[in-house]
Formats: sequence, C-alpha cells, structure tokens
Amino acid sequence: MTGVNAVGNGLYATISALYFTSVLGHPLSLVSAVLFAAMLAAMAADLAGGRLADTKGPRQVFQAGLIVSLAGMTAMLAAGEVVVFVLAGLLAGVGQGLCMSSNVALIRRAAGADAVMARATLRTFLTAGLALGGLAGAGVLAVGARWAYLFAIAVNLVTFLWCALLTGGLDVPGSPASGGRRPAGLFHVYRDRRFMTFAVVSAFISVHNHVLPFAVPLWLAVTHPRLTWLAGIALVVNTVLGVVLQIYANGRVNSGRGAVLSFLAGGVTIGASYLVFAWLARAPLALAVVLVLGFVVVYSLGEILLSAGAMDLQFRVVPGESQGQYSAAFGTLHGLASAAAPAVLGLVVSSGGSLGWLALAAATGLLASTVLVVGRKFEFQPVG
Repeated sequence: MTGVNAVGNGLYATISALYFTSVLGHPLSLVSAVLFAAMLAAMAADLAGGRLADTKGPRQVFQAGLIVSLAGMTAMLAAGEVVVFVLAGLLAGVGQGLCMSSNVALIRRAAGADAVMARATLRTFLTAGLALGGLAGAGVLAVGARWAYLFAIAVNLVTFLWCALLTGGLDVPGSPASGGRRPAGLFHVYRDRRFMTFAVVSAFISVHNHVLPFAVPLWLAVTHPRLTWLAGIALVVNTVLGVVLQIYANGRVNSGRGAVLSFLAGGVTIGASYLVFAWLARAPLALAVVLVLGFVVVYSLGEILLSAGAMDLQFRVVPGESQGQYSAAFGTLHGLASAAAPAVLGLVVSSGGSLGWLALAAATGLLASTVLVVGRKFEFQPVG
C-alpha cells in the first residue's frame, strides 16, 4: 500500500506544477494561492484526523483520506475551470491531511511491538516509490503532450483507489496499544512541554528536507554553473543510501536513550555536511565535484540517523491511546517549517553565501544538542 501510494505521489509531484500552468492554463498566482490553501486545509485535516484516529480508529480515518484524495484527483482531470481547480486542490489537501497522522497511528496499532521497525521499512518503500514515480513523471515531462499529463493524473487516481481497497484488508486491533484508555482532551498534547520541545527542535532541523531539491541546485548555479547537473546525481545518491541503510539504522536503535543519541548524531552530521558545502564557494572545479559528492554522502548519513531517532522517539514518548493527536501536532509543526524552508534557504544562498551555510551548520548542531537535555526528562512508553 505504501509503495503504490508513493509511486502515485512521486508521479503527481513531478508533473503537477506544469499540469496546472501549461495544460490547465491557470496563472501562477492562482496556482500558488490554491497550493497555499491546500496546505492550510491539510494541516487542519491532520489535526482533526489525529483526534479521530485515536477515538474512532486509524484505519477508518486513513481510508477516508484516500477516498477524499481520490475525489480530488477525479476533479483534477477536469480542472480547467477555476472553481473546479480550487475544489480539486482543497480536496487533495484534506485527503493528504487525513492520511498523515492516522498513518502513524495505524502503524503503531497494526504493528504493535514492531512499530518502529515497521515504520522504518515503510519509509524505505516510500523513498523507493517516490523515486520511481519521479522517474515516470520525468517521462511525462519529456513527452509534454496533454494526453500524457492526463494519463499521469489518472494513474495517481487509480493508486488512491487501489490503496483504499488494500486498507480495508489490514488487520488492525480495535483498541489502543496502551490498553484501552481513552485519549486525553484535544489540546492535551500542546501542554506536554517535553514532547513539544522535541517537536519544535525537530521541525527547525527539518529545514534540511529542502536542501537537496531546492538549495543545492541554487548554490551550484551561484558557485559553479557548469556543475548544476550534479544536483540530480545528489538526489539519486541520497535515495539509494536511504533505501539501503534506513532499516539497518533503525535496527541499531533499541532503547529510548539510543533514539536520543541517534537523533543527536544525525543532526550534528547534517550540520557537518553544511560545512562541506560552504567550502564549495572557493573550490576549483575538480575539487567542487568531490565536495558535492562528499556532501551528499555525509548529509544522507545524517538524515538516516536523524530519521531513525525521530521515528523511534515519536513512538517511545507518546501514549499509545493518543498517538494520532501527538503525530498531528508533530506534523503540523513540520508543515510550518516546510512552508518557511524555501525562504530560509533562499536567504542562505542569495545573501548569506558561505557564512550562511556556516550559520546554518551551527544552528543545526546546537538545536540537535538540546535533545540531550529534553531526553533526560522523557518518560519512555512501551511501544507494543
């Protein structure tokens, strides 16, 4: 289910911008406004979906999200009219939001004591699926015909339908993992200062998710325009390392303390990769190639360690009966950080230069180190 959904999402993400503007003919200002509204709708649906996943069951909420996404993609096939385009975008956002936190709760409920490794395995399928979908999307862009775009949207539509059917066959226990206690009130998670501190730190560091697809091509264009093609190579290397090493990295984390240290090591390693990238500005062409490849390897290892620690902690420090709500709060903060990331990284590249990368490296390392203080106060929960 995860693999099928990821292929469809990767395909859609690759072709959507040009589909909206070149095929449907909508102005960029409208597209930007609809995408922003869809993001807000996704965040609101994520918060509501997290609560419903804890009270009604994560499978039902996740399946509802897939059905709403299916409706959004159906409308997107005929979204030449502004009203239909706005409706399609909002439905896609709501569907995405309903799937986000309910997905984490579903993993914990269905996998029990194996939830951490199950999530690591699913992340591997997700990464591989997104890459395959992206490759298919590149083929659509190469063809460039209207029918190719419509076919791609239809394929994404079918993946949502397929996943909705597969979800109905999942074996999910009917009671929360922590023994049937009722989840706490709607805003209880925001009063959990230890978890929220960890979530805020993780959200700030998550700016790194936009470094490879957004900042690397820009920085190469500024420093070594002849090497911009290396941005694509960097994405491939990152994907391969993630697929190969993520499950292994999660398997090495077998305690709450181990998860804290993995998160710390990952954040510090990502910060170190920024130091390598800062050096690029003054490097000759041949050395610049080596630095870019070295950067992406160091960065990818840091991302894998950070993800292993973060995924583990999201289960170990959260009561099983409130997993959906905690995951929604965590996801909302990361969504806000994701919205701000292009502006932050654009400022680093355009105005900060090498000093900007050094500042980002220092901030990332300092933020990661705060998890040691917060981690001492965590009350680790049984996952099973």
